[in-house]
Amino acid sequence: MKQALTFIAFGMLILNSPAMAYMVGPPLSLEKLVDEADIIFKATAVSRKPVQDDWFKPVNGYEAWETEFKICSILKGAHHATTLRFRHYDDSRKPATMMSYQPQFYHFEPDRTYLVFAKKSEAADAFRQISPAHTGKSDQGSLLCANDKPVARATVKEAIWNELQMLLQNSNAKDATYAIRQLDEMSDESETFDATHDFDRTEVLKLMLPLMTNDDPKIAQPAIEVIGSHNPYLKDEMAVYWLATVGSGNIHGLGKLDPAMKNLGAKLYLHKLVAIADGKAASATRALAIRSLGLSRDSALRKSFQGWLKDTDPAVRAAATLVLADFPDAAASESLRLLATDPSPEVRTSAAYAIGFAQLTGLGETLGALLADKDTKVRRAASESLLSFSPKHESVAKVLRANLANDEFSPLFLNTLAIENPGPYLDAIAKVVVQKPDPKNWSGGQIPCFTAWNILFKYLQSQPTDDLRVGKFDRYLDAMEKGYVTGSSEPCYIYAFYLQRGMAERAKKYRAAAKQAANYDLDVYFNRVDQNPAQYTRE
Repeated sequence: MKQALTFIAFGMLILNSPAMAYMVGPPLSLEKLVDEADIIFKATAVSRKPVQDDWFKPVNGYEAWETEFKICSILKGAHHATTLRFRHYDDSRKPATMMSYQPQFYHFEPDRTYLVFAKKSEAADAFRQISPAHTGKSDQGSLLCANDKPVARATVKEAIWNELQMLLQNSNAKDATYAIRQLDEMSDESETFDATHDFDRTEVLKLMLPLMTNDDPKIAQPAIEVIGSHNPYLKDEMAVYWLATVGSGNIHGLGKLDPAMKNLGAKLYLHKLVAIADGKAASATRALAIRSLGLSRDSALRKSFQGWLKDTDPAVRAAATLVLADFPDAAASESLRLLATDPSPEVRTSAAYAIGFAQLTGLGETLGALLADKDTKVRRAASESLLSFSPKHESVAKVLRANLANDEFSPLFLNTLAIENPGPYLDAIAKVVVQKPDPKNWSGGQIPCFTAWNILFKYLQSQPTDDLRVGKFDRYLDAMEKGYVTGSSEPCYIYAFYLQRGMAERAKKYRAAAKQAANYDLDVYFNRVDQNPAQYTRE
C-alpha cells in the first residue's frame, strides 16, 4: 500500500460544509487476519439480540448485538459446544441522527452460513469482533458461505477460496455477485486502499470467464468489470480522476490514479471481450465489454471500431468512442470531431472525455462547442476535459477565456487561467475569494474560492515589500482576509505574512478581527506565529 492510513471525509474542501473525518487503516492480509483471530468458525446464524457490553463504545446509528450461531466447523481455536455467541456492531434500533463515523459492523441473516474471524470476549463463553474500527475493506472479518457443510480444506485460505467458488455457481445473482466482489477485492494487484493481494489475479480472472456470458446480466456484467481490471473507462464517474492523472492541467483537489495502470484482463482475454461486444447480449453488456478493453491499446481492435462506432445502440457507440482515446492519431481526432455531434448525449459525453483522455489539444474548439451543448452531463464532461489541458495551449486558453462569464464553470476556468499568470485576472480572482461562488455544473474537487485564495496569497507573497506597505495592493489584501477559512491555518499564514513584511499595525488589526470572527481561541495559534513568523510560508 502506498499509504498506511487514509481519511474518510465529508466536506474537506469539496463541499461547503463542516469537515468531518476519521482515519481508516488498510485491510489486513488474510494471513494477518488469521493471526489476529482467537477463533475462526463456519456457522449458521440462528438468532440475534441486542446486548450490553462495555467493549462496544456508543456510536450514533449503531449498537452491540449478539448473534447465536450453530457451528459447522472450527478452522482455528477451540470451542466444544454446538453453538457459539458472537458479539458485534450492527445497525441501531433507534433512528440515527447525522452519522460521521462508521464502526466495523456486521449483519447476519438468519439461516445463512458465514465464516467468521473472532476474538475472545470479556463475557464468559462469548466471542466478539476483532476490532471496533473498520478497514478499507469494510466487511473484513466475515464471509458469506454457500452452504452449511463442514469445511474440508486444510487452510483458511483454501476454505475461503472454495466457499467463493461454490457461491459463484449459485443461480442467485445476489450470492454470485457477492462472490465476484470478494474475489475481486482479495486479488487486487494495484495499490488501492480497499483490497488485498490474497489470491492470484490470473486465477480469479479464469473464474470470471464462464460468468461473462451468463444469461443473467446481473452476473455477466460484474464478471466483465473484473476482467476490465477497474480501468477508468468502465464508468463515467471515474473519468475526472483519469483526466487529473493523464492531463497537463490543474484539476484541483482530486486524487490521481496510477498513470501506469495496466489492464491484465483485457490483455489476456481481449478476443473474448470482443466476441461479447460483437454478440447478441444486451446492449449494456456489449457496451461494458468494450469499456473493459480500455488501456489495452491493442492495434487488433482498430477493425472492430468500424462496426462499434456505427452501431445503432448509443451505449455501444459511446463505449467505443471512449476507448478510441487509446489510439490518439489523426484518424481518431477526426472521428471524435464527428462523434461530438452524435444525436445521443451519451456519445457526445464520451467524445468529450476521450478528447481529454487522449490529450488531443487540437480539439479544443470541439470542447468549446460542447460547453454549449443542451445536455448538462455533456457540458460537464467537456469542462472536465478542458481543465485537464494546460492553458499554455492557446487553443485551450481561448476557450477558457471565452467562457469566463459562464456561470456553470466560470470560477474553475478563471483559476486555471490565473494559476500560471495571475496578473491579468487579479480583480476577478479577488472577487471569487470574497464572494465565494459555486460553479453550477461541477463534479467536485477543491472549492474554487479556496483555490482562488491560494492563487491570490501566492501572488501577494511575490510582491515587493515596499509596494505592500504603501497600500498598492490593499484591495487584494482586504480580499485575502475575507477568504475561505479551513481552520487556524489561513489566519496564521496571513498574520505571519504581515509580520514578515514589517506590517505590524495591519497584523494587529487583522488578528483582532480574526479572533472576533472565530468560534474558538485563535490566540493559541497566533502566539505560536509570534515565536517564529518566518516558518509560515505556505509554499
